[in-house]
Amino acid sequence: MMDRWFNNATFSKILALLISILLWAMVHLDSSTTSPGITTAYDNKTIKDVAVQATGLDDNYVLTAMSTDRVTLQVRGQRSLLTSFFTDDYKVTIDLSNVKAGTETLPLRADLPSGVEVMSINPSMVTVTVEEKKTKSFNVTIATDGEPAAGMRLGTPSLHPAAVDVTLAESRLEAVASVRGTVDVSGAKENVTERRIRLKAYDKNGQEIEEAVIEPATVSAEVPVVQGYKTLPIKVSYTGDLPDGLVLASVKPSVTEASVYAPTSALSGLTGNVTATLDLSTLTEAGTKKVEANLTVPVGAKSVAPASIELEVTVAPDGEVPTIQRTIENVPIQTNGAGNSGSITIVSPDSQTMNVNINGPEDLVNELTNNDIILVADVAGLTPGQHEVPLQVTLPKYISLADGGEQLTITVQVQEGSEPAATDPEGDTGTNSAGQSNEPPNAGSVQESEPVDGPAAGDAPEGGQDANQQGGQDDAPDASQP
Repeated sequence: MMDRWFNNATFSKILALLISILLWAMVHLDSSTTSPGITTAYDNKTIKDVAVQATGLDDNYVLTAMSTDRVTLQVRGQRSLLTSFFTDDYKVTIDLSNVKAGTETLPLRADLPSGVEVMSINPSMVTVTVEEKKTKSFNVTIATDGEPAAGMRLGTPSLHPAAVDVTLAESRLEAVASVRGTVDVSGAKENVTERRIRLKAYDKNGQEIEEAVIEPATVSAEVPVVQGYKTLPIKVSYTGDLPDGLVLASVKPSVTEASVYAPTSALSGLTGNVTATLDLSTLTEAGTKKVEANLTVPVGAKSVAPASIELEVTVAPDGEVPTIQRTIENVPIQTNGAGNSGSITIVSPDSQTMNVNINGPEDLVNELTNNDIILVADVAGLTPGQHEVPLQVTLPKYISLADGGEQLTITVQVQEGSEPAATDPEGDTGTNSAGQSNEPPNAGSVQESEPVDGPAAGDAPEGGQDANQQGGQDDAPDASQP
């Protein structure tokens, strides 16, 4: 029967009319402004902690202070819209496009989602401080992380570039203490090379200055990994002579210590100084001149760093250089010609050292140590008994004995029954076989030499002072006998 109704044209027309009336009613009821549900669909909402974003600031300036960077918004809109947005959808900006260096108070502007209007911004004004950017060049330093392999040590890194530019607000730029990068050397057995080391700026407390702009932001570096090194003082030695009428006033090295690289087994034996040699013949006129001097690699070492240093050398006319006197204390006394018998004992001075009064240019004198002066007693051919022996004094260039060069002597004891190291075959203790006196040549004279390098200057020659001390102990009961 239902099939007959649907096949009837009149029934179909009536059904279509009823459906049309129903649709019209639904549309008009939903859009009616008189419905009490529509008036409650709008609502107010408080949005807290909305970030303030600065815009439009010139690249030559930087925002260094803002009275607040968070505000509270009161907004209004359809309830369905307000509940669909998050805090990040609400923007508050401050326009700095016309701001120059200084402090200003500016209004805030809200940038809200569509369909939402701002009722208030709290606070509505913000005070900002803007500074001009400044750029300064800083040397780069490289820090290392970890330790190299056992027995290996790190040398001085080489950098490219060695300096970079740091850009910051003027007041913050003054806080930069260093710019550095880090290289991992854990377990390294050979040189470590890094092509891109990211740099960071730090203040004096070691805190990173995150807002610093570094250009370039990275450097390349090579960290030497060597077998080991020891730091030794640098001593200047001299070759050649100055022209007549000129004297050496001062020599000031750019650095006073050098790193000496050597196998671990040889490091403990490295003593004394690293020598920088200055050729005086290259200095032809009075004045101050900077001269590069190569450093000599000590015996047993592989290399020395730096390989050369700069010397600031001052030469002046003779008589125009201020001179001073100074006493160099505890200069070791060496003996020469005692042979292997170990029969010579220094009786006086019992300390086997002597104070030496010297005179010379002020700067050179002040740099001297007791290892720069050599005192040698020639004891060859002495007969058993006690003898007063003159000392041969060797001083650095342009240094002389004070007080007219008073003769320095020591007293030695030659033990009974010992065989002198150099005796006349005929038994004549006064002359040798050639008819010459056995008195050592130049005994007691003052000689000029290069400064002595290191503690070795005080070591006695073979069979010298050390042997004498041993002999003195063995024969102590007879020490008072002639």
